[in-house]
Amino acid sequence: MNVSFNQIPSALRYPGVYIEVDGSQAGLGGDIPAVLIVGQKLATGTAAAGEITLVSSVADAKAKAGAGSMLAKMVEAYRKGDSALDVYMLPYADNAAGVAATGSVVVTASPTADGTLSLYVASVLVSVGVMAGQTPAAIATAIATAINAAADMCVTAAAVAATVTLTAKHKGSVGNNIDLRINLYGEKAPTGLTQTITAMSGGTGDPAPGDITSIIGQRWYRYVVLGMSDNATLAAWHTESQLRYKPPIQAGFRAFAAFRGDHASAVAYGSAKNYEHIATLALGLNPTTTWEAAAMFAAAAAPKLYNNPVESLEGTPLVGMVATTYYEWTQANSLLFKGMSVLLYTKDGSCTIKRAISMYQTRADGSADDAYLDINAAEAMERIRYEQRMAAIKRFTGTAAAKTNEGYAPGLRITTEDDVRALLLSLYKNTLVREYGWCQAYDYYKDKLVVEQDPQNPSRFNYVDAPVLLSPFYILAGRAQFRKDAV
Repeated sequence: MNVSFNQIPSALRYPGVYIEVDGSQAGLGGDIPAVLIVGQKLATGTAAAGEITLVSSVADAKAKAGAGSMLAKMVEAYRKGDSALDVYMLPYADNAAGVAATGSVVVTASPTADGTLSLYVASVLVSVGVMAGQTPAAIATAIATAINAAADMCVTAAAVAATVTLTAKHKGSVGNNIDLRINLYGEKAPTGLTQTITAMSGGTGDPAPGDITSIIGQRWYRYVVLGMSDNATLAAWHTESQLRYKPPIQAGFRAFAAFRGDHASAVAYGSAKNYEHIATLALGLNPTTTWEAAAMFAAAAAPKLYNNPVESLEGTPLVGMVATTYYEWTQANSLLFKGMSVLLYTKDGSCTIKRAISMYQTRADGSADDAYLDINAAEAMERIRYEQRMAAIKRFTGTAAAKTNEGYAPGLRITTEDDVRALLLSLYKNTLVREYGWCQAYDYYKDKLVVEQDPQNPSRFNYVDAPVLLSPFYILAGRAQFRKDAV
């Protein structure tokens, strides 16, 4: 018998037509990527802390994480930019030992004419109507009432005399990133009304990441959004990203975070990291919260990376991002050497990704290394490996291993070194190069490919290949040598 069967026995004499159906070569993949959004929940949320749950809608996120919670706001921000990928969330309860950040608005003078006070809390408008001669204490009470009436607000407010104290709904350092300002869009202030704003500060005690490996389990989350970007959180998720990228798991993820601060702070923050699977957006001192910015960043990058991991992310809209200023060219360029991704802020207020890079910067010895500069690099290699794995599983599972073809009859399921080599070359040339456009230099790849049957374990084949990735196109440099004659 030259044909190998799975279900039809060789010991068969009873008459009939027996045809087994084998679907092992028919699968074309087509899964929907899962995005995991990580952040803090409120006690009003129904989801269990430390347990991943599927999110069906923004309303579902508000019910599970609590209205006004970090997580609910992140899901809402993400869905504004991407409505296709599956979204899960990992809720963390506030650290019981933590402290919530506080800030204040002090009304210092009464208005001399009727008008509207436009207070923005994390870029969310709080409109308060005021009347001529209204006392500062009455205006402070009105401000606190308006803030507390908005269920989705990330702070609560209390008025004592002319002072409104705002307290972050979450404990921890995240509250320090809540922006407070008057007349964000240049609204006309009520005549005579003045106030003093004290920025949010004093938040400490972020949730501990816990056992991320156990929390995630076996499911493959291709993209992770980190609402907390403190050092301990990023370090923990970096460790997990490396674990899942390596064999035997081979189901890594790209993670997205954001940092709020001036140029010096962003430089210090990025320079201290070396994370090849995490991209952190330098937000500047803009109104959008870091957790919503991380979600917007992921919503812009993840679908495009999944569609084509080698294409540039430049120009991809950061839907919902509110900015009033940004780092100058010199500062932004410097940040791209410090592991920080940067955005483009235009005069009309819209924001796009300028360049999305990983936080990886140096080898183990401290020397500079740009192997994983763009977040595309790790993503592309992850995708290439997946294509190789799936092709090998379909082609070689259930076969016998031989070093060379000894003239075996067609139909026998035997795999040789040449079979492995042929599969890898065909996949590279026909799929990764011609169909997907992820790779190039087929002849180089072919020359560098080495395949051998393991001399100590004949059930194993080893190979070394060198795929040549396409790079995202970011820079065109030219030199114009002008003349005043053509001689």
